[in-house]
Amino acid sequence: MRPAWIAPLLLLGLCACNKEKETENGAPPLPPDAAVNFSQPIDAHGGDPAWTLTVRGTQLTLVRPGQPDVTAKALGATITSHSAAWTAALPDGQTMKVSLYASPCVEGAGSRGWPMAAEVALSGASPLGGCAGPAGKP
Repeated sequence: MRPAWIAPLLLLGLCACNKEKETENGAPPLPPDAAVNFSQPIDAHGGDPAWTLTVRGTQLTLVRPGQPDVTAKALGATITSHSAAWTAALPDGQTMKVSLYASPCVEGAGSRGWPMAAEVALSGASPLGGCAGPAGKP
């Protein structure tokens, strides 16, 4: 036989599991991973070093301060319900690969959340990581 105080304690523990947690800055948590429409125009950005990327169909444009813009056309994209990847040959023979993941992303303290995580890889360089979302969304 269990002591009478065990049942209320267990019930209290179950109730605590259902509470919505807040992030460090007090904002509500981002929604869980969900399918994303990767065929829409997408903007991505990151810091350290700073960069921005636009995805318009199969055209990829990477902008980094102090460096020439890189624009390439991918042959297509590999798209699943939770990720998309484009690989494009650059004019100098190098390769640029852009990967987007339907995973909540927050960059920097107090920043707003984005629906996707992004990675840009250029041949011979460290990958750039950041966040992404539908184009034109502040």
